[in-house]
Amino acid sequence: MHAATPLLSATWFDGRSPQAQDVELQWTGSELLLHHRASGATRRYVGREVQWPERTRHGQRQVLLPDGSVLSLPDAAAWDEWSTQLGLSPSLAVRWALSWRASLAALGLLLVVMTSAWTWGIPWGAQRVADWMPASWEARLGESVMTEMRDQGWLKDSQVPEAQRQRIDAAVHRLLASVPADWNLPPVRVQVLRAPDWLGPNAFALPGGQIVVTDALVALLDSGQGPVDEALLGVIAHEIGHVRGRHGLRMLTESAAAGALMAWWIGDYSTLLAGAPTALMHAQYSRDHEREADALGLELMHAAGLDPRAMVRFFAALKKAAPKRDGDDPWFGLSTHPADSERVRFFEEGARQRAP
Repeated sequence: MHAATPLLSATWFDGRSPQAQDVELQWTGSELLLHHRASGATRRYVGREVQWPERTRHGQRQVLLPDGSVLSLPDAAAWDEWSTQLGLSPSLAVRWALSWRASLAALGLLLVVMTSAWTWGIPWGAQRVADWMPASWEARLGESVMTEMRDQGWLKDSQVPEAQRQRIDAAVHRLLASVPADWNLPPVRVQVLRAPDWLGPNAFALPGGQIVVTDALVALLDSGQGPVDEALLGVIAHEIGHVRGRHGLRMLTESAAAGALMAWWIGDYSTLLAGAPTALMHAQYSRDHEREADALGLELMHAAGLDPRAMVRFFAALKKAAPKRDGDDPWFGLSTHPADSERVRFFEEGARQRAP
């Protein structure tokens, strides 16, 4: 018996019966001694194998012993005083948790880290993934997304007349011939497909170079007679800009990273189980992606000899079809775009730069 060491009363549950047993605890510096009051027997436990309780402001303390038995300490204040006397101080994390100032500082630091990761870390990481991923992998990813979209009925065969689609294909072929050589595009395939009504007149690029133009967009911009409207080609040039920036791959990566970050924050990893098509149809391209695609699309329009004012007509047609939208209405598809007024000014300025 180490008489100089203070004793502490506790209740012991041996793990074999629900009967509570009165004991006294004693600490030797490396071992926890458990003295059974009724029998006088002493049990010894190596201190480093004991799971000591964390200090909290309320509630009793429980000590988990290596043999599976449990010590219950209803008098939390007595335990805290006893453990402090013996040098069993709480961990730094616990001390921080018990200090409102430290907790507030930790919360502030966490918010800074989260905001930084959300604002800069995720886009930076997505770009690195896009740079690292081989083009063949990206193409297979795009094919799998397209297959699942068709299997789920989100995309169906076009109802645009075959002759009209052939005219569009020929115009797109000429447009692609004007792509700057240093863009290093993967093989680009533009398909006209029928999409749900909620998607409206739209176009979007999948990872790997596949571009979908909806029947509704063709109906909005192309009469089916004469040359293909430059506005339709301008929209396709914008989507080629997305392919050039590998925005589809970056958006999927950003969506997965954002889901992981939120799952870590809320402790629910089920959000990571959403499929890639769902991410593509509901996650949003960043405004920076859209502005970059607009700039690349304008460059391609200049190279192909297209008038950028055709895009002004495009936004006017959208305004007429959906008067309440201004580039942020989800009726117009996958992304949070810059406001129409901003994009109109961009293409008007692009037309002035083209003028001799």
